[in-house]
Amino acid sequence: MLTRQLPFFILIALISLGCSANKKKEAVVSGKFSVTDTSVQDTLYLPVDITIVQEDSVGANPDTLFQATTDSSGSFSGTASFASKREYPAFISRDGRNLLRFGVILAEGDSVQIEGRFPGIGNTLTLSSREHDALRQFRNLNRGFQRVARFISAGQLQGDTLEQELSKWSDLYYELYKENEQTRAGELAITESIRLLQGWDNSTMMKRIRSVQKQDNLVHLAANYGKDYVAESQGLEAALAYLDSLEQISEARRPKMQISIERIGLLYDSARVEEAQHKLEDFKKQFDDDSTAQKWAESISYDLNYLSPGDQLPEFEFTQKGAIISRDSLLGEPYILEITRLANPLYQEQFDRTVVIHSIYKNYGLNVVTLPLDESQITVDAFFEERIKPWPVADARAFDRENLLEKFNIRLIPTRFLIDRDGKIVRKYVGREFQDIIQDLQSITN
Repeated sequence: MLTRQLPFFILIALISLGCSANKKKEAVVSGKFSVTDTSVQDTLYLPVDITIVQEDSVGANPDTLFQATTDSSGSFSGTASFASKREYPAFISRDGRNLLRFGVILAEGDSVQIEGRFPGIGNTLTLSSREHDALRQFRNLNRGFQRVARFISAGQLQGDTLEQELSKWSDLYYELYKENEQTRAGELAITESIRLLQGWDNSTMMKRIRSVQKQDNLVHLAANYGKDYVAESQGLEAALAYLDSLEQISEARRPKMQISIERIGLLYDSARVEEAQHKLEDFKKQFDDDSTAQKWAESISYDLNYLSPGDQLPEFEFTQKGAIISRDSLLGEPYILEITRLANPLYQEQFDRTVVIHSIYKNYGLNVVTLPLDESQITVDAFFEERIKPWPVADARAFDRENLLEKFNIRLIPTRFLIDRDGKIVRKYVGREFQDIIQDLQSITN
């Protein structure tokens, strides 16, 4: 539920980096570039430099993990040294000028082969390794599921047919995981397999969670999905006890950090703010040497102090067709406040579902208000050219953007707030957490 300021997979990657910073890993990186235009000399394109870097914060100089220069035939080879398995930025450059930026997954003991042709290196570049080959399989499978997901979002698959499709795709993701364990693609596949089972086949979901929960890199699945299921089926205290049991499984530092994050999030979402604040103070002391943990703690601390369930929503206001839409004007009716860029792919993916939710719950007085962060009104207008606009949407730059981001502690979009009739926060939803809103809507509309 929590991981409120960062997508879960990004948070895990950052925590992994923070906890492994002193344990350097190595991978072989090699490749060959060629020139296909026979009318020019190879020396017009070669040699080139290949660099892989680690970029941890805005404004800071990146650390070089790998650097090589091709020989006259276009070949290169070397060893990359890095802290944790993840995708790193890579560059092809010549005479100090970047020709192409791309991503390279580095994993301990892996061998990455990079090939491409000039001119048109951007269209011909290929990467091959155990990690990249597995990721290619995952992306192909994911594209197939996204086609089905569009039918699901539009409500064209329901009942037994929907469950059969979800079960089928969950099994396909699980098979891909079993074939590619210990790869990044395997982690993504088992995560998707479990996510698709949530809420309707919890028995299979928990079976798969238990099969991986002892793995340090996958304990977050138990801490996240498993905790949610226990909380919904057995209550808050059982969910807290479940997290305690997970913490006892491993003595590794990273899983303990992930479990602590989920525990604080569970308390926050359950309006046990004072207890969440105490746990947060313990968290800050336990991980005081980890900059990523401290940044997360700083962000969630703001939510606990100013944006907790039961707190009054901060003020906002804009004018639409001569009418003022604001926090105060909406008192007396529940509503969802959205803060996002309309160009954001996740928001666009969720839009149809939001329309369905609004069409159902508007009969109970529910409204939706959207504050777009897009800087151009052209972008806002273009979004609704082929879509209905069933609720108030502010114009671009109709409010102080930086002030809004600060007041509502926006670190990831889309971010939404469910507000009750008294103008108080029911819950804050970040990114894909929005899928949990139905249960909260039922609680306030009933």
